[in-house]
Amino acid sequence: MNTATNNTSKATTNQNVKTSSSVAQMTISLIGGASLLIGLWAVACFIGALAGNGPMAMIKGFISAVTGM
Repeated sequence: MNTATNNTSKATTNQNVKTSSSVAQMTISLIGGASLLIGLWAVACFIGALAGNGPMAMIKGFISAVTGM
């Protein structure tokens, strides 16, 4: 007696999709958190430069950096 059985499980497929979805969500959260920290650091540096040198010195420094003069 020959009987063919098909042993496929949809639960395993759903579990794999759920796992990869949570990994993707965690990765996006980590990248977003790193971007937030970098942005906050940039704002802090900009405020520190404004407080230390003044806005006119920053504008003059920017123009000289862009033009090379």
